[in-house]
Amino acid sequence: MKNQNRLLLAAAINGLLAVTTINTATADEKDRRIEMLEKRLRLLEERLSVNPGLTEPSKPSKPDPVVQALDQKVKILERQNEVSKEIALEAAKTAPKLEVSNKGVSFTSADGNNSVRLRGSVQSDARFFIDDTSTPKLDNRFDLRQARIWVEGRFWKYNDFKIMPDFGNGTTLLADAYVDVHYWNYAALNVGRQKTPLSLERLQGDSDGTFLERAYPTYLASNRDNGVKLHGSFGAPGQKAEYAGPIDFKNFATYEVGVFNGGGDNGGADADKVAEDNKEVAGRLWVHPFQNSGIDELDGLGVGIAASYDLPDNNTNQIKNLRAALGQNNIVDYTKVNTGVGSVASNGDHYRIYPQAYWYYGPYGLMGEYVFSSQKLVGLDATSKLPATPEIRQDNSAWQIQASYVLTGENNTFQSVKPRAAFDPFKGRWGALQLAGRFSELTIDKSTGQLLKSSGFIHQASAWAVGFNWFLNNNTRLMADYEETTFGGGAASGANRPDDKTFATRLQLVF
Repeated sequence: MKNQNRLLLAAAINGLLAVTTINTATADEKDRRIEMLEKRLRLLEERLSVNPGLTEPSKPSKPDPVVQALDQKVKILERQNEVSKEIALEAAKTAPKLEVSNKGVSFTSADGNNSVRLRGSVQSDARFFIDDTSTPKLDNRFDLRQARIWVEGRFWKYNDFKIMPDFGNGTTLLADAYVDVHYWNYAALNVGRQKTPLSLERLQGDSDGTFLERAYPTYLASNRDNGVKLHGSFGAPGQKAEYAGPIDFKNFATYEVGVFNGGGDNGGADADKVAEDNKEVAGRLWVHPFQNSGIDELDGLGVGIAASYDLPDNNTNQIKNLRAALGQNNIVDYTKVNTGVGSVASNGDHYRIYPQAYWYYGPYGLMGEYVFSSQKLVGLDATSKLPATPEIRQDNSAWQIQASYVLTGENNTFQSVKPRAAFDPFKGRWGALQLAGRFSELTIDKSTGQLLKSSGFIHQASAWAVGFNWFLNNNTRLMADYEETTFGGGAASGANRPDDKTFATRLQLVF
């Protein structure tokens, strides 16, 4: 009906337009035709006004069964896809995550509360002694300074562990093996074999040091030891501390206090398990006083103090030889005893005090520490194991100051330098370069000469060193150090041992 109305209306309009084209018709004829067309238009308008918009109803078509079947299949497939996505999302919530990166290989639960991480490190050294006039001569050598594979991880969010053996230089030892329970940042408990909280440089990561070898203050501290340690961290005023492990140099303030077997100067764990059951108490306080203060130049300043005390009883296991820093050769040898002395033992109170500090700002870095170590020593008879000489009070001290500068502009840190771009000669990238200098001094109480031969006793060693570090990437570093050491004593008839001039290099890979 609607189409018919349109046809009628179109015809009327065409007829009206045709009037203008009739040139032979008379005026009366034109008027008559116009009147007729106007009547037709009025009639059409009346019809349209009675049923406006009238259309013929469409008859419903019969559904096609093939189309219906296809539509049903599509709906089923869409639902199956939705279910598969829901299952995948639920599985992802509980599936463990495997990650292989420059930080090692790690397995982590979906919620992050459980993880296991495999890591490793290799330090391969070469040492050369220049103008060596000592007798016997020092050996130029290649050393496998470190070869470690370790496992660390976390269970139930608050229970961390670490197991790290070391196979360097053909020996096998267990460097670290501990559990750290940290439900509260201000009070966590570490149990097992770990570093004692004393020397600042000793607490630095074993692969993070600026120089190949640590300076003299480290050699008057005990090394790793078995024991239990309470430690905690605190944020700056108005801020919350974050858990950073049993050795924390990230938060505003930290403390560590523990009871250990006792290792003696430069000693290791279990030094007392045979001779006596005395324990060593060690503690340390550390603070970044200007952290997040808005004073950028002082944000990287850290200061602290550490101390220890123990009371050994005729313990020979706590007496360890002291070494030159870079050359790693004995400078105080407690096995070269005087006539009538079978061995040297620690017998009586032994305490240490360690003030320490560092400062890092942009590419600049400074670190320094001092130690005073006081212990009672006695010479034991070789047969009876009883004191054979008068007891002496040995007061030893050491200090160091080191400065470093990152030539390529990266941030200098206590942990390690992270190059902006990894070494890639094909793309013109060269990693990061660091230059460093250090002065360190060790003083041994002269009364020690009552127990040791002059060839085994050096009462003073002073060393200066320069170092160059090339960080190829976050894992690989090439190091080169030169150190000169002058000695007081150590030769026959009390003369001074010849100077050590040592050049050493290291290729290090840590992941």
